[in-house]
Amino acid sequence: MGATVLTVDDDIQLQEMLHLFLSAEGFRVVQAFDGEQCLALIQSKQPDLVLLDIQLPDMNGITLCRSIRSIYPLPILFLTGNKEQANKLDSLQAGGDDYITKPFDQLELSARVRSHMRWGKILASTEQTMSRKLTFSGLELDLERKTVIANGAPITLLAKELHLLITLAKNPHRVYHPRQLYELIWDDSSRYSSDLIKVYIHQLRKKLEIDPANPRYIQTVRGFGYKFDGTEGKLP
Repeated sequence: MGATVLTVDDDIQLQEMLHLFLSAEGFRVVQAFDGEQCLALIQSKQPDLVLLDIQLPDMNGITLCRSIRSIYPLPILFLTGNKEQANKLDSLQAGGDDYITKPFDQLELSARVRSHMRWGKILASTEQTMSRKLTFSGLELDLERKTVIANGAPITLLAKELHLLITLAKNPHRVYHPRQLYELIWDDSSRYSSDLIKVYIHQLRKKLEIDPANPRYIQTVRGFGYKFDGTEGKLP
C-alpha cells in the first residue's frame, strides 16, 4: 500500500469520491469528518499528507490547521469552495501548503498531492540529518514548527516562500539555478518560469532582510542563480 492521505471533510459524498479516486491512485486513505477526529487520526495514523476542508462542523479549517501544525510537520492541502482570495491567503498563513478550489479536476488533485508528498519527503529527510533548527546570525528557522525569526522578530511566510527558504538555507553557498528551485518546490517542469522564482526571491528578501536592495542571506549569482549565505552564523 502506498502513502497515507488523511481526508478531512463533513461532506459524505465528497469523502466517498476522494476515497475511490485516491485509492485508485495507489494511496491509503483514512477519513475524518470533523476537527476532533482529524487530530486523533494524525496522532494514530501519522498520514503523509492531509486534505483539509476549510469549513467543518465543529471548527474552522484555518483554526484547525494551526492546531495541526503544532503536532504535524508534513503537507496540508486545503480543499475549499470559497473563492475569496483573503481566505486562501489565511489558509496558507495558518500553515497550509497549498489549496485547491472545489469543484476540482481529479488529475490536478493527484498532481498536487504527489508534488506536496515529494516535498514532505525532502523535508523529513532534512529533519533526520540536521538539527530541528537552522540558526544563522540574525535568522532562525524552526523546521518542526515551520516558524522563522528574522532580526529578532517572527515573520509570516507563505508556504512556497518557506519551502524556498528552507531549500536554500539547508545547503548554504550552494548555487541553485531558478529551474532547479522550481522543480524542487513546484515539481512541475512544464510550467517553469524564472520570473516566478524572481518574484518569490524578492518577497523573501523584503521579509528577511534589513536592506532588501543589499541582501545578506539570499544572494544572486549572476548568470547562474541564487545561493544562501549564512557565514556570519552557524548551524547548531
